[in-house]
Amino acid sequence: MTDISGAFDRVDTFMAQHHAGGASPGLSYGVVHGDSLVHTGGLGLSRLHETGSTPGPDTVFRIASMSKSFTAAAVLMLRDAGLVRLDVPIADYVPELRNLVLPTTDSVLPTVRDVLTMSAGFATDDPWADREESMSPSEYSSLLTAGFTFDEAPGTAYDYSNLGYTMLGRVISNASSLPFQEFVSSRILAPLGMTSSGYSVADISLPHLAEGYFRFDEDWQVEPTASTGEFAALGGLFSTVRDLSRWVSVLAGAFPARDGHDPAIPMSRASLREMQQGVRFVRANSGIVVGPQPISGEMSSYGFGLVVTIDQRFGPIVSHAGGYPGYGSHMIWHPASGVGVISLANGRYADSARQAGPRSLNALLAEIDAPARSVRLTSATLAAHATIDDLLDQWDDTVADSIFAANVDSDYPRDRRRGDVASAVSEVGGLTGPAFDVSAMTPSNISWWRPARSGRLRVEIYLTPQASQLVQTLIARAVPDPTPELVAIAHSVVSSLWSLVPAWPSGVPRAESVDVPALLSAAATARAALVTGLVSPLPTEATSATSATFALTGSAVRSALMITWDSASGEVTACSLTTTADDWAASRRIVG
Repeated sequence: MTDISGAFDRVDTFMAQHHAGGASPGLSYGVVHGDSLVHTGGLGLSRLHETGSTPGPDTVFRIASMSKSFTAAAVLMLRDAGLVRLDVPIADYVPELRNLVLPTTDSVLPTVRDVLTMSAGFATDDPWADREESMSPSEYSSLLTAGFTFDEAPGTAYDYSNLGYTMLGRVISNASSLPFQEFVSSRILAPLGMTSSGYSVADISLPHLAEGYFRFDEDWQVEPTASTGEFAALGGLFSTVRDLSRWVSVLAGAFPARDGHDPAIPMSRASLREMQQGVRFVRANSGIVVGPQPISGEMSSYGFGLVVTIDQRFGPIVSHAGGYPGYGSHMIWHPASGVGVISLANGRYADSARQAGPRSLNALLAEIDAPARSVRLTSATLAAHATIDDLLDQWDDTVADSIFAANVDSDYPRDRRRGDVASAVSEVGGLTGPAFDVSAMTPSNISWWRPARSGRLRVEIYLTPQASQLVQTLIARAVPDPTPELVAIAHSVVSSLWSLVPAWPSGVPRAESVDVPALLSAAATARAALVTGLVSPLPTEATSATSATFALTGSAVRSALMITWDSASGEVTACSLTTTADDWAASRRIVG
């Protein structure tokens, strides 16, 4: 397993910085990697009247809305057992909702899936719902019968609803014939060994319980602990960093899909992965690329009791925060690497828990240069890679017949393809060695470079979705080495465009067709986006030794300098600079 310990000091620093903001008397946190809790820390006090009560990994906090992931998991367990269907009205399981007055005459009753994904349309209810936790079953039934206000038509938009998750608690109770607290405790917490977790103070070892606090007139006051009731499904669970590390490990460990079943996990990995798929769009930001510490863009959606964020660099990141009377919490993890961070605080709606987690996770992922996704190539892709390499070295139609899908020759005649591949290899002086820089976007797509005497060959293949996969696309593109003169000109142009007074380099002749004002404008855009003035040593594309495209990289964007030089006249006849947003979650790592 990759070592992430080099970033632990940064995690400690971030946690200390946020705790110093005074959002809570105490803070407990931990780092998860794979199946292990690999680093923990505690700051402040869990009980202000007890000197030395620094919280640790076994200190118990209310985890607030992080409880929703357990509620969602319980619903899916009942779905998997055939006792609940997701795409029927939730009123099928909560009869008090059958006469629910909808916002418009053309609206339909919210389904179980709508409620799971915060799509029921109910008005957002923080902090009202947090104070209703102890509601009795009869009081709750009366509340349901009285009806609710909708902000949106069900199934059309995101509206965070604690109320909806209390309804899921009633779904669990009615479908399982057990109080939802008992179902979650006996079917999820106990099998996972989460022995310090539960819905009732009676289930908790009091010496380990962090008291909840709120500020009043600059002093910390003890927040009364509500007893569990019908609203507890939204946020009433007690737990510890150690117990939650097990839950994070189980959720992150559901990736990638694979054979077999772990009998220690009480639900299917498929359902655990289903929870971690973005379903209802929440928000997006484009990122900030100007400044010494650029922030990458991201897009967030709500899954089943969890938020799924697609980070521009690291790909899918799963999380949920919690805020409750007396407590604040946050858990966040990166499924591709199995790295996660948990933080629990004992201050009302403490932001310190949710602010430090994302910064800490980012530092941990940067430490190991974590991929956005690990790609496990199919056996057919691996075989096709080797076979295509053999074809590039020596074409054999019989071999091509055995590996090409029917569309390949229909899309482009075989004799033309054979001739084009030969021409591409000839253009770079013949191949000289094995593949390098192998990369893959999916298990059935792979690309690589082949070295040549006077350049490189770029090769890419896509395979069909059939059980016996065949090659449906073959691309072989020559990228000749540029002349020393072209390389020198490219460096000179970029150096001049990135200087204090940007201009076309005085020592480089150019044709009138070169649009210098457009270049200056494009360079200004690239510099503002923190594109470096460093030219890639070899071109990414080339039509000849005197016409090529060089890459310049930035934090969240990439630029391409296309330049053509006429060796006869000594002039640059074409030059352009384009800057585009980098591919989101483009970093893939081939495993296996």
